[in-house]
Amino acid sequence: MSASPASRLPAFDAPGASTSLVLLLTNGELSAWRLSRSGAVRRQPIRGEDRLPIRDRHGVRSAWDDLTSLLHSGGEALASVHWLADAWGRGLLAEPGAANGWSADAALWQILSWEWLTGRFGWEAAAPEALGALLEGSLLPWLASADDAAERARMEQSRAREHASESERLASERAALEQENAQLRQQHAALQQVDAERLVTYLPALFINVFSVLGSHEIALLCGRIEPLNLPNPYPEPTDEVLRVQQRRLRALPRALQRQIVQFVSDLPHRQRLQVRPEMRELVADLEGV
Repeated sequence: MSASPASRLPAFDAPGASTSLVLLLTNGELSAWRLSRSGAVRRQPIRGEDRLPIRDRHGVRSAWDDLTSLLHSGGEALASVHWLADAWGRGLLAEPGAANGWSADAALWQILSWEWLTGRFGWEAAAPEALGALLEGSLLPWLASADDAAERARMEQSRAREHASESERLASERAALEQENAQLRQQHAALQQVDAERLVTYLPALFINVFSVLGSHEIALLCGRIEPLNLPNPYPEPTDEVLRVQQRRLRALPRALQRQIVQFVSDLPHRQRLQVRPEMRELVADLEGV
């Protein structure tokens, strides 16, 4: 059967759209169909013929070049190529140089056994003239759905790569935030440390002989200082007049600072060895929460 020669492809898809080709190479003849992304099926003449006689691999290559040139001139891209070939056709396609470079023309390129396909669809006894209708009614829609599955698989792979990249980015951001939070916690802890000078000033107003129990090196270390405090050893006990002044000043401090000073000592194992001055017992007990 022949068709009128076609100088160009009829309108099928928009320029730049992806098209799949199905080529039937059996009984010394080559036929072609085009499958659009929308699922439409159309017979594609080759040099104006629905069935082009083929004698050897050179004829196959020449017909292929004509088809792809026609597609490309119409602005269409090949998404996939399905060869349906009998034993003779597969022999031509398998000859050295026959398919050189063909697979680069499409994302998917495969050869299917025509004997296997006719057995799968139950066409062993079908008349040759009926095969075109059978192909367009059953086999080509099946191949179109296979193309859709391949496209879905590629999209899934792309989404998986994007998800992995996004997860890696989020993990990196989370690690950076955790590091920043750790630094902020360290800064906050440093700001919360008791001022060593304030301790030296007010601890003697609270405890008797405090610096004979709690040394200058220990206070400096607990306050986050590198250098030890410059305290005389033994540290002289303040006079009664100095004690009264310092105790009055301590009571005038904000409650939070008073608690900070007392809690600093309360949390140390040295606390049980420290003796609270009688006049400050009530305040210390209150600040310690006893």
